[in-house]
Amino acid sequence: MPRGENKEVIADLFDQLHTEFGKLAPQIIETMVICLGGSRVTFPDVEFLYRQERDHRIAIEFNGVNYDELAIKYRLSVRHVRNIVKGES
Repeated sequence: MPRGENKEVIADLFDQLHTEFGKLAPQIIETMVICLGGSRVTFPDVEFLYRQERDHRIAIEFNGVNYDELAIKYRLSVRHVRNIVKGES
């Protein structure tokens, strides 16, 4: 992305954060700049984050034998649940 476009993206992000979080937006942006300034960052898509959270819940809820129950609850195959539990997904 050319540098000029980057400024527009940051401005759009600031506007969106301001809409969502009001007066906290400048603090959020400042924290992001302090932590990430100068770095090239790629954010995962939202679905990746949901999958990560789902997999974490499955790992927590796993009791050693409830593969079928978790597969039904999360609408996954038993094989997929086994892979998540083994840390392979």
